[in-house]
Amino acid sequence: MEQLEPGRGSLAPAERRRVARHLLLDGFGLAAQERLAASRVVVVGAGGLGSPVLQYLAAAGVGTIGIVDDDVVEASNLQRQVLHSVADVGRAKTASAADALRGLAPSAEVVAHSERLTRDNAATILGGYHLVVDGSDTFETRYAVSDAAASLGLPVVWGTVLGWDGQVSVFWSAAPDGRAITYPDVFGPQPPEGESCATVGVLSPACGVVGSTMAVEAVKVLTSTGDPALGRLLAYDARTSAWDTIELAAPPSSPSGVASAEPTSAAKPEHEPAGPTSDSPWLPELPGVLLLDVGLRPGAVPGAVFARLEDLAAGNLPPELLDHPLDGPVVVVCERGLRSRGAEQLLRAEGWRDVTSRAILK
Repeated sequence: MEQLEPGRGSLAPAERRRVARHLLLDGFGLAAQERLAASRVVVVGAGGLGSPVLQYLAAAGVGTIGIVDDDVVEASNLQRQVLHSVADVGRAKTASAADALRGLAPSAEVVAHSERLTRDNAATILGGYHLVVDGSDTFETRYAVSDAAASLGLPVVWGTVLGWDGQVSVFWSAAPDGRAITYPDVFGPQPPEGESCATVGVLSPACGVVGSTMAVEAVKVLTSTGDPALGRLLAYDARTSAWDTIELAAPPSSPSGVASAEPTSAAKPEHEPAGPTSDSPWLPELPGVLLLDVGLRPGAVPGAVFARLEDLAAGNLPPELLDHPLDGPVVVVCERGLRSRGAEQLLRAEGWRDVTSRAILK
């Protein structure tokens, strides 16, 4: 593929010793390492995917690394966000990540963007970098990143992981050889937000597999080595540890065209429904049933016992549930049915046998 323009920077003797295994690598060598040293990469998200991406890019010798995240470290992050530690709980993720990267690669310049990336600020944040790595977990951020990167002509290494499944691809509006495909070309117009790790869970090592693959793709694009996943969607199934490759065709010239592909089911996120249902009055009228509300607003469902999904996961069960027989019916509800499905799994694991989940909106 055509080379990006990070240029080449001379390596100090200490840095050459540190990256000696790259200098010995067939097809890589000093020229590629110098391009890494001159590269500026911005990583959107310092979470489950951002953690391995940031660590490996810093270790590999990328000269400037930007980190975009507006969140703080929570205890529930530590299951998969291995860049952070227990001591970092409550700290800004950008601060925690920056400290870790400076300890790993003192010569790297680390830039913390402690703000949420939006359509209004995306071009400002991404401008000045050579490549974007998108490890975000919302459609709103992914589409904002894609649009801004396309306007700036920047390649985007994108990845996602949910449950047992992951995907990786490289999108670049300026790619040569008919591979100028962007995220919306494959996935269509921006949909409503769907399921997330907070509602269906995620296998922690799968984040490492997918994030490490994203780092590999970023290094290949920056150094013009190997064959980056331009025009290809890489789909990972942690249940079998298998990777599938899905070829993506360049989109037609029509603005409404979508790249031709046959994505796996994981590439077609379940979207939350969006309107009131006509049968919600049944909820408080079920005799003998414990109605458990795990939605976002306490008290939104009259007659229901409210519990936070995070508390259920931590084993902090409400007294009404503890007093309910294990064979007694439990109906778990939330606004869209996503959190309630996760709660259903948790309650079944705790021993309740008659558990169903429902949405109160659709």
